[in-house]
This record gives sequence, structure tokens and C-alpha cells, in this order.
Amino acid sequence: MINFEDLKNHILGILPNIGFALLILVGGLLVTFIIARIAKAAMMKANLDLSLVGFFVRIIKIAGFVIVLIAVLSELGVSTTGLIASFSAALAAVALALKDSLSDLASGIIILFTKPFVTGDFIEFGGVKGFVQKIDMLHTNLLTYDDTNVMIPNSKITSEKLNNYTSHSSIRVMIPVPIPYSADIEEVKKVLLDTMNREEKILRDEEHTPTVKLESYGDSALNFSTRCYCEFEDYWTVYFSLTENFKINLDKANIEIPFNQLDVHIVENVK
Repeated sequence: MINFEDLKNHILGILPNIGFALLILVGGLLVTFIIARIAKAAMMKANLDLSLVGFFVRIIKIAGFVIVLIAVLSELGVSTTGLIASFSAALAAVALALKDSLSDLASGIIILFTKPFVTGDFIEFGGVKGFVQKIDMLHTNLLTYDDTNVMIPNSKITSEKLNNYTSHSSIRVMIPVPIPYSADIEEVKKVLLDTMNREEKILRDEEHTPTVKLESYGDSALNFSTRCYCEFEDYWTVYFSLTENFKINLDKANIEIPFNQLDVHIVENVK
């Protein structure tokens, strides 16, 4: 039979522990939320990326919940040694299963801290060019010129070459122009340079002077390199305008742009 007197004495004996456990639970959760809020305010003041702020706030809350849970169970007399061991084993198993995702996570933290690019930048990676739409903890989203959303794992970005075209306010426009060997070099340079100087959107200060250089000797043409600078948002406007006007002005100067030709000779079979 149940001895109600012993049961009553046992309940009365553990009431202080239950009270302390409830106090630890409420107080621990309150302290966890306060610490998370203070940390969030400090990180926002330091201008950290919102994705990074959210990640660290979640880590602080999870760590606080785990500590409070262990403290409450200890106060109630429950052995936490086995619980901690089981939790550690489960954590190790999850880490092993998600090793690729953890690599992306670590790379995401590196990107958000070092800031090789930020939201809105125009970057090139792995042959893909686009505007950075969002930097998550695992992926970076790019929007290409044809309105395609490309999602790139962060570990790929930190392990390979990346070009950030908007790291500076200006960008260089380079257009190669093949010219026949028979053309006068000085006249060619004058036509190409005059064409660039008539383009309104290129920069013309001391650091961004338009130039025309004979770059190499090709198999069937002299390869000239034209270089100028413009604001990033004007890049494609300047590029297409110069590409078209180079051809127009070279034609006006009777300077042809060479192209590959195939001469076919038909020989009659004479018996």
C-alpha cells in the first residue's frame, strides 16, 4: 500500500528544490533574453551584417537555454552526466552529417566579417556575373543581368577567385580592336582616341585618362587595346557605344577591321 505520510514528507522535502528550479528557470530565461538583446544592440551599433547578427543572437539563446535546462535538472536531483554525454554524441553526429553545411556556415561568417563584398555589389565568380541580393549564412544569392537568381554556397566563394567590380567607384572599359598591318598606326590611334574623347560618360581626370596602345601582333592583324574609365552604372552604356562608334569612325577613315577569309580554288580534274 502507498504510504501517504511518506509521500507527503517526500513532496514537502523536494518543494524547496522545485521552488529553486522554477526560480532558476524563470531567472535564467530572463537573463538569456537580456544578454541576447544587449549583444544584438552592440552588434547593430558595430554595423555588422543583419544575417550575422541574427546568427549570433540565435547561438546566444540556444546556449542560454541549454545551460538553464542543465541547471534546472541538477537542482531537481537529476543526473546530468548522461544527458550531457548524450547531447555531445548527438551534436557530433549532426556535425558529421552536416559537414558540408558547416563549411558553408564557417565561410558565411568569414564573408560577413571580412566583407569582400556587400549586398548590392556586382561580382563575378565561377563565370557568373551578378548583383549580390542577399548574403545568408550558407549561401549568397546573385541576380544576373538576365534576371536569373543564382545561389552559390559560401564555401565555394571563399575557396576560389572572386572579382568585385564595385569595390571602387569607377570601372575600366577595355575593348580590343584589330587593325590590318597596312594601316597607319598613328592614324588608327587618333581615330580611336577621338572616338573615346567624344563619349560623354567616360572619366577624363589625371588618373583616368583614355589610352590607345598597340598590344600585340596577331596572325592577320595588329591588335590595339583601348582603355578608359567610367562610373560603374555606365559601364555597359559606354561599352556598347564605343564598340559601335569605333567601327563607324574607322570606316569613315577608310580603315578596315580585318576578318578571317577563306579562298577556295577549284582545280579541274584533267585526265
